[in-house]
Amino acid sequence: MMTAKKLKQQNIIQLFAIIIGIIALNILAQFYFERFDLTTEKRFSVSNTTKDIVADLDDFIYFKVYLEGDLPTNFELLKNSTRELLDEFRAYNKNVMYEFINPSENDNKKERFKFYRQLAKEGLAYYNVPVETKDGFAQKTIFPSILLTYKDKNIPINLLVSSKKTPSDADINNSIQNLELNMVNAIRKISKQKIPRVVFTTGHGELDSYSTGDLAYELSKTYDVGQIKLDNKLSSLMRRVMIDSLNSKMIPLYDLIIIAKPQTPYTTKEIFLLDQYIMHGGKVVWALDLVKANMDSLRYSTSTLGMPIDLNLNELLFKYGARINSNLVLNRNAMEIGTAEGTLKRWDFFPLALPVKDHLITKNLTAIATRFVSTIDIVGSKEINKTVLLKTDKRSRIMPTPALIDLVDIIYKGPNPALYNKAGQNIALLLEGNFHSVFENRILDPRIMANSHLFDIKYKSINTSQLVLSDGNILENQVMETANGKVPYPLGYDRYSKKMFDNKKFMLNAINYMLGDNALIQLRNKQYKIRLLDKTKLSNERLKYQIINTVLPISIIIIIGLIISVIRKRKYGIKK
Repeated sequence: MMTAKKLKQQNIIQLFAIIIGIIALNILAQFYFERFDLTTEKRFSVSNTTKDIVADLDDFIYFKVYLEGDLPTNFELLKNSTRELLDEFRAYNKNVMYEFINPSENDNKKERFKFYRQLAKEGLAYYNVPVETKDGFAQKTIFPSILLTYKDKNIPINLLVSSKKTPSDADINNSIQNLELNMVNAIRKISKQKIPRVVFTTGHGELDSYSTGDLAYELSKTYDVGQIKLDNKLSSLMRRVMIDSLNSKMIPLYDLIIIAKPQTPYTTKEIFLLDQYIMHGGKVVWALDLVKANMDSLRYSTSTLGMPIDLNLNELLFKYGARINSNLVLNRNAMEIGTAEGTLKRWDFFPLALPVKDHLITKNLTAIATRFVSTIDIVGSKEINKTVLLKTDKRSRIMPTPALIDLVDIIYKGPNPALYNKAGQNIALLLEGNFHSVFENRILDPRIMANSHLFDIKYKSINTSQLVLSDGNILENQVMETANGKVPYPLGYDRYSKKMFDNKKFMLNAINYMLGDNALIQLRNKQYKIRLLDKTKLSNERLKYQIINTVLPISIIIIIGLIISVIRKRKYGIKK
């Protein structure tokens, strides 16, 4: 048995050993950082891509976070998640600096509102949120936003993504899940030497800036986004740069152009400009409707006709490997529309596009909304890699044009199942490789090539890519009319059925992929499993789970305490 003196000495030695061990661990922690995430989907871990992007920053990057002060609980959660992410960034690069600022700390109302206006001019979003006070409820202005500074550049980051004046808990939870992607987008944009340029074409009745507003806004987080009119000018899409004092070459002005639902034919010169843009490495998203069909006509009649549109692009696309047919695809797996009776009915002319799952672009995507979509055939040379990204569901129906679009047959009488005898139809096709010019082996009209000595004509492209969509509505968001003007709904949201489809994710993934930003797709595809409680089981076995969660842990602690006490008495029993 151990004497009291020896026991005291041993306890002192153990105490000093523990203190020295703690100090040593803290010293080591200054040099080594590790975080253990035990969740299956690594919910609380940043990706390797994010670590690399943050680690590569070669100068101070400063985050001014205007989310501080007395905040509602859900905004407090967003603030804490932001702080945790920034702390993790700092662990990988000491150049990361941040500060949390309360934009409402000034008691002077005039000065406070002046500061609000200044932040709004910087592009920081704000919300007027009702909060409970002693006297009831009051409006509180909250800026869930960051002003990011790197070298001589500043850009805003809006942490909360919501189309509502008062964001819901679901909006905030969704924003927390996308926090890493949002931050990485901003860091990439502010730190890149050259930001890719993405433009929407105009001049042929394409979708207006409201109808493509949500996609343009999302793209602007990563790229320079704008509009361009071809206008039959050789300088519309290309420019000449000097290689040295004697040599020069033509290069695309833009990294990617989006042709969103044009309505009028392209001239031969414009086709030449588009063709040469691609031959010099430019990338194109073709979102084309080759059938004119309008739901507005059905307000005044139970039927209308879908008529073919000739955009003069068929030969061009055929040369590249795709043919959009002048027809309409119907499917029973379709969106719903409102009827005169105030109910929602499935509308076969709006089939849901299903992602083909064996590609990075379509990984983890759900259904894509379409309206009056046509089929795409794969044609042409085997030199081009052709990948189908979207198809309709099986048992489709193909209706050639002119197509009778009849509400009575589809909604009230019900369609004939025997007509739905086709397999799933291609409606999105990715083309990659070295394309041959549509003007190859042709004599060019001199009127097209005025000042041709200023242009380097190519008949085979460098490696590039194109995306062909047989429905321009895939990238069109619905628009809400308000007293203050038009406001775009989120791309993929259907205001009639109140359902959200994956149009936005699909378009962003496709454009990121074409521009070589695969890392952003992987971040966007990061999934979080929602583990819901079985409410029936919980109700039936409530008492059992209450005992398991309250009595059992306490009992285990008491038993462990008794065991330790017995062991200590036997081991350290003191001689008298």
